[in-house]
Amino acid sequence: MRKSILTLVLSTAIITSVATCNVFGADLTASNFNELENVLLEQMSRYNQDFEIRYTGSLDNIEEILKGSVNKDPYINSNVKSMGWKITGTSKVSNIDFDVDYIITSSKRAEADKKIKSILTDIISPYMNDHEKTKAVHDYIVLNSKYDKTMQLYSDYDLLTQGTSVCNGYALLTYNMLKELNIPVKLVTGTGNGELHIWNMVKLGDYWFHLDTTWNDPLPDSNMISYNYYMLTDKEILKDHKIDGTLELPKANKSYYEYLKELSLNKILMETGLDIYNDVNTAKNENELLKILDYKINHRPLKISVRINKEIPQDSLNNAMSRLFKYDYISEISYGQLNSDSTGEYYILNLYFKYKETPDILNTDFANKVYNTATTVNFNVYAMYGNKKTNITDSILIYPYDSESINIYNGTLTFKKPGNYSIQFEYQGLQKTVTVTALNSGAFEYITDKKPNKPVNVKVYDQYIDFSSINQWPFIENGRTMVPLRAVFEVMNCKVRWDADNSSAVVEYEGKKIIIPANSNTAFINDKASMLDVPAKLVNDRVMVPLRFIGEAIDKKVIWDDADKTVLIY
Repeated sequence: MRKSILTLVLSTAIITSVATCNVFGADLTASNFNELENVLLEQMSRYNQDFEIRYTGSLDNIEEILKGSVNKDPYINSNVKSMGWKITGTSKVSNIDFDVDYIITSSKRAEADKKIKSILTDIISPYMNDHEKTKAVHDYIVLNSKYDKTMQLYSDYDLLTQGTSVCNGYALLTYNMLKELNIPVKLVTGTGNGELHIWNMVKLGDYWFHLDTTWNDPLPDSNMISYNYYMLTDKEILKDHKIDGTLELPKANKSYYEYLKELSLNKILMETGLDIYNDVNTAKNENELLKILDYKINHRPLKISVRINKEIPQDSLNNAMSRLFKYDYISEISYGQLNSDSTGEYYILNLYFKYKETPDILNTDFANKVYNTATTVNFNVYAMYGNKKTNITDSILIYPYDSESINIYNGTLTFKKPGNYSIQFEYQGLQKTVTVTALNSGAFEYITDKKPNKPVNVKVYDQYIDFSSINQWPFIENGRTMVPLRAVFEVMNCKVRWDADNSSAVVEYEGKKIIIPANSNTAFINDKASMLDVPAKLVNDRVMVPLRFIGEAIDKKVIWDDADKTVLIY
């Protein structure tokens, strides 16, 4: 798979003159190489095409300085097609006239940015963490893009409007979308398999990783997503990529698999295929391979990936695959080339399946979306083949979920704590997602699925809180949202009380005790003092507390949705 990036062509025309010329009307000035470089890069970041800089510094090596300046910023380098300049004036005061040609115009840049914001509104939920947001961006780009084999289209604007570009467009779109989400991201220039190439580095938590969206989009385009180049270490990316030696980049030495394991992000592990490094997906011999295949085929996947010991002979692999045909619903099995895993100790075996009959859609019979935490929910999942309905509850694949909060087994769902849960089912490549909310019995006094017509609203676990029963609604004070203590935090399963002797609100949640004295800017979390921007107060005999402080004190995320004028808590 050949990749290339736009080669920067510098057109240089240097004309020096001893004649005096009027340079004092110039708006842009620089007195040394560093200032000149900063002004130049600033103008190019604004897509200015023709501009003049009044320069009073040394002209020694000026051509090399101007040529090298563009290479110092990979983002600008990726957006510039060519740059020329003309120097006039004296040796002490010079005018440098620049003529820059970009891969897109400033108006197209604005159009692309507007489209990026619209796309992110559709694919990003405020409840997502940065790992989920990054994956959503990656998946969108891969599924909606094709590599430009003509090597004519280079921008993210092209990718957004025409659906095709070379790697420069892929990397720029990844960069601009993640930057819009405030996720740290960089552009990396170099080569891939010896060809000029560009990709990204992304920071998640405390660690940087390499991400190559271009190479995760298979050729020919198959509307499938690869994660072979998703969140790699330096060691992993350098197997077939080479980074330009002039770049100063952070180290990427944290295994993304290990990081996801530490964070218990099992769903992302599975979706990216990194769960292949789990012991349950690793076969040391033929018997273990047979057991793994027999277990996985029950869910009717389109693809099964297994790590296999390099010592397993080819005859044993053929035998294991042949035995799968005992399942009469399989029509075809194929497999890809064996490649070493990241450790070099195992091969990765990928099997691809076709079935004699494929369902049109998946359905479930969840009665509603909001349950009491004490409820045991019985459900079924069905595959629909035209008018035929087949119960596949025993065969359905359920994506990893938060086992500390809910439990799913044999068509039953039970809750261990309140929350909003997204449950994803998969069967023969089809997916069905069901979102359910679990609340304690007391919470049902306050919740509603309809947005109240108030200036400030609160949404907990995807349910609005109706404060009508206590006749006291939230309000904004000094930029902070003040809410009735009991109504909000009882919904989140907190124990809430008012300590009249000490005029203090008390919140207890999973080992934490928070004391908020009325009319005081000091609160206490497990007896440790913490400052409040706005003190708690009594209003209409209701304890009003700063929502963000309490929410974050019990390890909840609190987000202000300005468009909806609603505080989101999850």
